[in-house]
Amino acid sequence: MTTTDGRSQLRRGGREMVLPTQALILRFRIELQETDPLVWREIEIAGDATFWDLHVAIQDAMGWLDYHLHQFTIPHPRTKQARIFGIHNLSQDCDDPPSWAHQIASMFTLRNDTARYAYDFGDDWQHTVRLVEVLRRDFTLSYPRCTGGERACPPEDCGGVHRFREILAGIAVGTLDDDTRTWLPQGYDPAHKKTPTLELVRQRHGAGTVRL
Repeated sequence: MTTTDGRSQLRRGGREMVLPTQALILRFRIELQETDPLVWREIEIAGDATFWDLHVAIQDAMGWLDYHLHQFTIPHPRTKQARIFGIHNLSQDCDDPPSWAHQIASMFTLRNDTARYAYDFGDDWQHTVRLVEVLRRDFTLSYPRCTGGERACPPEDCGGVHRFREILAGIAVGTLDDDTRTWLPQGYDPAHKKTPTLELVRQRHGAGTVRL
C-alpha cells in the first residue's frame, strides 16, 4: 500500500496504481487505552500530512487542549525498529525527530498500521492509533475531519486513567466530592456521544508553548 518514498499503491481491477500521497486519505481509529467504556474517535487525514498534523487532528477530535508534550511511537515499516516522533527541542536533551518534518505516509502501511500516541507524560494518556483504510481523496471535502466516535475524553489534568475511573464512578452514583464537582468542566458528560465533525480545526499550536 504505502511506500517510504512518499508514494502509495492501491489496486484497481487487479492492477496497481501509484498515487502521490496528497491524492490519498488515511482513515484512522484512535482508542484511549484502559478506558471502559471505550473512548474512541475515527478521523480522516490527507496522506501528505505530517505527524504534527496528525497530533493536532487527534487533539481536536478527542477534545484535549494540547497543554502538554506528546509522542508517537511506531515501528519502521522496513526495519521494524521503533521510531519516535515528538516535539524536538534543541535546548533540552531530546533526540526525537520533529513530528512536523515527517509525513505519516512514510511510516504507516496496511501491514505496519499501528502506532502509540502518548499525551501528557504526567497523567500518561496512551492512545492506540490504527490505520484502518486508505481512500482516494475527495478534493471537494476539507481535511482532516472526524467521522465518528463515542464518549467524552477525560477532563484535562484529571490525574490519569485511574483517577478518571474514580471520577466516572462518582458521577454514576452521585458521590463526587464538592471540590471535584466544582473543578469539572461545566456540563461535563462522560457518556456524550461524539457527533462527527465534518472539519477539524487545524489550529497550529506553537512548539514550545506546551507545559509539563
